[in-house]
Amino acid sequence: MFKLLDKIKFFYKLKLSYQHDSKNIEKLTRWSLLFIIILDIFVYSAIEMGIRFQTATLNNPETKITYQCRNSVKNPALIQDYNWYEYRSTSKKNYVNDNTIYTNGTTAGSQKVLRDIRHKELDTRCLELQNRIESIANSKELNTVKSSIETLQKNLSKYTTDLRYIQNNYNTVLFEKIAQQSESKSILEMDLESKNIKVKYDDLQQKIASTQKTIDDLKLQFSSNTLVTSLFELATQQKETILKDYEKATSRYFLKRAGIIILFLLPIVGIFYWQMNSQNIKRNYTKYIIFKNIFVIGMVFLVLNTIKIVYNYIPHVFIQNVLMFFYSIQIPFIAYYILLALGIVLFSFIILKLQSATKNKKRTTITFIDSYKLNKCDACGVKVDYVQMNFCPNCRNILKIKCEKCGHYTIAKLDFCSFCSEKVGIQKEI
Repeated sequence: MFKLLDKIKFFYKLKLSYQHDSKNIEKLTRWSLLFIIILDIFVYSAIEMGIRFQTATLNNPETKITYQCRNSVKNPALIQDYNWYEYRSTSKKNYVNDNTIYTNGTTAGSQKVLRDIRHKELDTRCLELQNRIESIANSKELNTVKSSIETLQKNLSKYTTDLRYIQNNYNTVLFEKIAQQSESKSILEMDLESKNIKVKYDDLQQKIASTQKTIDDLKLQFSSNTLVTSLFELATQQKETILKDYEKATSRYFLKRAGIIILFLLPIVGIFYWQMNSQNIKRNYTKYIIFKNIFVIGMVFLVLNTIKIVYNYIPHVFIQNVLMFFYSIQIPFIAYYILLALGIVLFSFIILKLQSATKNKKRTTITFIDSYKLNKCDACGVKVDYVQMNFCPNCRNILKIKCEKCGHYTIAKLDFCSFCSEKVGIQKEI
């Protein structure tokens, strides 16, 4: 693990960092930084649009085998339900002008064209199912049955409410009878009184039973209709093949899409990596930064796509096997604790390594000059006097060294002697 991190660190220093003296770097202005950010956004958008364009030519399994088709064969029992939402969503709609503009900016005409394209790409088995669903949704006979059921259900709901009202107010009727209260002063609805409460109660029970039986008969009439039974049989027969084909198509689509994205990104990443290194050699820092930003954006897409490929195959299988093992010994929650603990340990290790690397990194000339201006030790930050002191009294950091040319003590970590201007180097001992 440590060797891998060291190799990555070495590769970054060698290939992805500016290789020349930091003192000669041309500082970027605020406007330059702003336009680099705008350029990054433009490149990101362009790459995203390019990926979308390149993958648009693939046949999406969601278009070929739609959710409606899969839902029909997954749960054939839904087909026999008169209230299935597919029977409502596929019914004929009012005519809409092709020039009508929707809230998302598209027109009714463009939506119609897209629907026609999807219709042509639809699997023949799904097309047959869709046509039969539309036949049921638009059948006058079955629509009459559906509307009759809905009307009866409203009546059933009213009868049930009235029956519940009688049950809840039975004691009130008895109290009014005991108190000999006149009917005009009664607080009850439905003209309830002790003489008719039993009759109304029995009548409502009969109405509820009769209405429920009629509803059940109509539901049976709907489910036993030739159109419904033929659709049910077709969905049952096609269930296994459609779901298997969808699973295969999804797996192939993912691989094809991932492959196209990688092939699209590799030339972009390669060109900008070459340009970044070329500008590095030429010591053109501004162009180096521009091409490095573009290279990083291309790498973001490439790395994310690679992670998706790895995640789609390796972790799913591994995690599934781990979870199944713990399910088999009836303690599945332990698996989640282990995954959580591994994640915390891994990220904690990375964070600590980053902190350690930051803490122990070598100081540059610029950071030393900032410390010198503030009269602080560049190693520990303690207040020091660069005129009077040769060492930091806190960490023994060298502050001044002896010039070999003139013999005077000059500020350490600066390239030239402050007395004779000759080049000096850092000495471990004075």
